[in-house]
Amino acid sequence: MLKRKLKIVRRTNNMPVLGECNVCKMQFPAHYPLSGQSAAQAAIQQQFNAHKCEAVHSEAEPAAAEAAEKK
Repeated sequence: MLKRKLKIVRRTNNMPVLGECNVCKMQFPAHYPLSGQSAAQAAIQQQFNAHKCEAVHSEAEPAAAEAAEKK
């Protein structure tokens, strides 16, 4: 299983406004008003930490996905 990582995909005036999970592509917005860059980053990070990621299986691995479901 891939290790999930948070990637900031959009910034406005050098402030993070949107983060994305590298595994499931779920997006995490920074809700305004925020009191600075660190508050925006913390808000995005908190949402990322709280989400339950379901990895998207590639078409190259259907047999492995089916075998995992049968267990």
